[in-house]
Amino acid sequence: MLSYSTLSGFLIFDEPYLLSSDITLTKGAQHWDPLSGPSFNAPSIFADQINDPTSSIHLELNTPNTLFMLPLNATSGMSSFASTIGLRPQDLFTVCLSVFLFIIAGTIVLSLFVWMIHLIASTIFGSGGINGVQQTSKTLGERRNGRFSTASVDASVNPHSTDESGRPLNAITFRPTSRLIAGQRTCKNWFKLRPDISSFHWNVLHGNLVRILVWFHLPVTIFSCYQMTMGRSHASLSSIVLAAFSFLIFSTLIPVFLIVKVTTTSTNKLYDETRTLLALGPLYNQYRHGSQLFACLLFATNFAFGIVIGCGQKSGTAQAILILVIEVVSALVTSVWLPWGQGASMGFISFLFCVARIVIAVLLVILTPTVC
Repeated sequence: MLSYSTLSGFLIFDEPYLLSSDITLTKGAQHWDPLSGPSFNAPSIFADQINDPTSSIHLELNTPNTLFMLPLNATSGMSSFASTIGLRPQDLFTVCLSVFLFIIAGTIVLSLFVWMIHLIASTIFGSGGINGVQQTSKTLGERRNGRFSTASVDASVNPHSTDESGRPLNAITFRPTSRLIAGQRTCKNWFKLRPDISSFHWNVLHGNLVRILVWFHLPVTIFSCYQMTMGRSHASLSSIVLAAFSFLIFSTLIPVFLIVKVTTTSTNKLYDETRTLLALGPLYNQYRHGSQLFACLLFATNFAFGIVIGCGQKSGTAQAILILVIEVVSALVTSVWLPWGQGASMGFISFLFCVARIVIAVLLVILTPTVC
């Protein structure tokens, strides 16, 4: 069980298979405790047997209730889900977005810390870096071959002049353009944003942020859509506006920007250039060359699921039907596209997962009218 406490601020792992929460978002807010159900009143026709210790249906009424119980006014859908984890329905979006932003902030701080350590080490011990090594190798090669990049003729020098030893003076003055000579290392300023190899830190951070967005794209879309449909009677205006901005930025604009970036970048650069692979690789590095746009399906399905689940709380049957349609379309696109490379053995596995998801969606359509 994961329990969140505002006193400690840490995740505490308790009993498995259960999930409860005691987050206090506002002062004096009353939250439903799913482990403390309403008092049990035995039906009159079974009261004697329940109170009889020798009866097969005897219940010890003094035993604490350790099963999940929903409040009497809980409705199907998000309201029941919120009560199950100990939150108010209007707090689901706030908690989800807070966790999302805290993880992003922690990732940025950790990346900057590692980046700073590398910069300090480079400043203390000297940093030739990749560019310095390449320039030094080029300069050494030019010296070894006797070639220089720039030569100028000084017309004022007498071609018949000789030095002290009697050898003629050359009129050609060699001026190597490279600032690096053999055995010399350059150390750029530590505060510069991209000193040599440390430029990879930004690409690694960008790639990690892309991973976090992929993980949270579906829940952020679901809860932001649900928050926008609650209305002023259940949610504050500021939370609804924040949900709209979250849906616009994290669910729409950033995924579209990433897809456009992948689309406008050549395939060779996506798979062969290290910086590009580090920054955008989480979207396509598991697919073969030429199938990098398969990442569109991920964002498209998450976007569709988020809108259906978040905005369709009034009709569970309509939700189930739309989910089934989305699953069928996703399975067809995956089966036709097959973005994995040869030898990956993902075709059969992907087919099994698609069939399992469609079967679950069909069961949703069948069972939803009974449950709701």
